[in-house]
Amino acid sequence: MAREKRRNRRQLPVEEMPKDKMASKVAKVIGVPEDAFTAQPQIELSGNREAVVEGCQGILEYDECVIRLNLGKMMLRFCGRNLQLRCMAAQSVVVEGYIMSMEFLT
Repeated sequence: MAREKRRNRRQLPVEEMPKDKMASKVAKVIGVPEDAFTAQPQIELSGNREAVVEGCQGILEYDECVIRLNLGKMMLRFCGRNLQLRCMAAQSVVVEGYIMSMEFLT
């Protein structure tokens, strides 16, 4: 009976499988968080002194008190003192300074 159930189950070819379902399966197999394979922005904080933002699509506002970043479907605003962009790459930014708040805007 168990073999019958397995035979009747239809497996989708990789080309037909939805991307989110495929990402979920791959993440489970290799043992990493599912978010690692999605297009969602990733933010890594080191205390309140540094933030690494991956998935940044542009800088909307920049001064020593406010940095506002475009993350596609949302914006991210850092408020604080002595804020600066230490490093910028193709889609990642490192914000340094005394971060007092971080706000997501839609």
